[in-house]
Order: sequence, then C-alpha cells, then structure tokens
Amino acid sequence: MQNKSIDFSSGDAGTMHYHQWMPEQPVGWLHIMHGMAEHSARYAGLATFLNQHGIMVTAGDHRGHGMTGSSADSLYHFADHNGWNQMVDDQWQLISHIARQQQLPLIILGHSMGSFMATRFCQLYGQRLQQECNQSLGGLVLSGSNYIPPAACKIIAGVAWVERARVGGRNVSNILEQLSFGTFNRAFAPVRTEKDWLSRDHKTVDRYIEDPWCGGAISTQSWLDFIQGLADLFDSKALSRINSKLPMLLFSGNLDPVGGQGKGVIKLQQALLSAGVEQVDMTLYKEGRHEMLNETNREEVYQDLLNWIQVLQ
Repeated sequence: MQNKSIDFSSGDAGTMHYHQWMPEQPVGWLHIMHGMAEHSARYAGLATFLNQHGIMVTAGDHRGHGMTGSSADSLYHFADHNGWNQMVDDQWQLISHIARQQQLPLIILGHSMGSFMATRFCQLYGQRLQQECNQSLGGLVLSGSNYIPPAACKIIAGVAWVERARVGGRNVSNILEQLSFGTFNRAFAPVRTEKDWLSRDHKTVDRYIEDPWCGGAISTQSWLDFIQGLADLFDSKALSRINSKLPMLLFSGNLDPVGGQGKGVIKLQQALLSAGVEQVDMTLYKEGRHEMLNETNREEVYQDLLNWIQVLQ
C-alpha cells in the first residue's frame, strides 16, 4: 500500500490523502468510496485479495474523515456549507488524477454513504470521465446501500435544519444521531457493544471502536448537506442520468439495518431498473450485517465480487 495525496479545490480547498494498492501486472482498477465515520485503510484486506488477481485498488479519505479530516482539523465535519457536493466533486478530482496516470478498466465500489457518493458520481461525472480522461467506467458496485424516497429525505432535512439552528453547524445533534444510528443495534439484542450492527466478527467491531477515525458523530451541517444530497440523488430524473448500459451490483447483509434488512436494497434495485439501468445484480447474504466486506464470511464476499468483475473484463 502506498500513501499518496493530492490537493483538491472544490469549495473549501485542502489536501486529500489516498491509498493505492498496486499489483505487479495490473489488468483492472477498482476505486473505493468508503462510508461515513470510517476511512479508506480499512479496505486493505479486500485490496490485498484483489491485487493477487491483477486488480489495482485506490481509495481516498473523504473530507472530514481519516487522514484528510485529521490533517485539516475537521474530523467528522465535511465543510461549513455544501459539504456533500464538495465531497462528490473531490472524487472527480481524485479519479481523474489517477486516470491520467494509466488506462486500466475502472469499476467503482461505494460502501454505505460511499454507495450514495458513487451513485451521484455516476450521475454527474460518468460522461465527463470518458470525454475528458478517455477513461470508461465499466461497472458500479454498491455495498450496504438503501433507497430513501426524496420526500422522506426532505422531511429529515427539515429536522437537520432545525438542529443546525439549535446547536450550530459544527456541533453534534444527539437527536440526529438517535434518528440515524440510534436504533441500529436493537435487532441484535442482547448486544456485546454499541456497534454490533456492523459485523458478526468481534475483532472487526473492536478495531472499529478503538479507531479514533471511526465511529464519531458527524456535525449537524454535515447531516444537513448529506440528507439534501440524498434528495437530489434519488430524484427520478437524476436516477435516469445513470448510463443505462452501466452494469451494477448491489450486495448487503439481509440483517443490515441501514438497508432495512434487505427491503431497502430491493427497493433500490427496483428504482434503478425503473430508471432504465439494464443490469442491476443483487446479493443479500444470509445473517450478514452492515459491513459485508468485514463479515465472518468476507472471503466469500471477496470471491463473489471478483467473479462479478472478471465477467465484465
């Protein structure tokens, strides 16, 4: 793994830190967009596995996350305004930067919040990637995702707006935290930790809890920007902007609370198909929780992902 960085210039300028795992003879490229309140180094296990099969892997720490957030003294805070759109644009800057260095076939994988970022990236930058970088996008993989109707997003955004006014944009709202993550552990009672909903693997959960770059509460401004971004993302016209020929894979645990125990993932598949995407494959892993790439059966998930990628190559 190589640690690298680039300066980004969308909105609040700064430096994005990213990782690159390079095999000896690369034949493909997987770019990862990580989830909320985590960071890209957590995907080293998947990257090492894919390197063994000739796939280069890259992943950056988003604004407010990991090395990027820590170096900017903005951990768990995207930006003072428009942070969601800035994070998506940062991904354009990072991917286009890497694309200019090689021309490997590209697949994007987004986990949880990163799945929404990856979808929005395809809506806004899919065509630009081909036109400006001569880089085609061969597939989109969404892990631990969900579908939220735009009307519901707008209601939640209203709550976030009130909370921002009450506690301040850079501060944490206990109400927003309770509405988002507060109920996730209930289905797994009795629980060992407050993060049992992430994985059945105790070591994974313990490492997450002990990691200062994981699990923190994001700011109210970040919540507001994120929820407003989801409303834009799930608009029917926005979904129809995704290239209809882009192969997609959705995978999740069938006990993942983020995806409504699989129900939200099924709705997402239906929404994408209704928007015109021709291939939307889906796997719901039995007994799996939120982080299938860190689950007790992660080797199976790794292999299934590889098999799907190799069919596209």
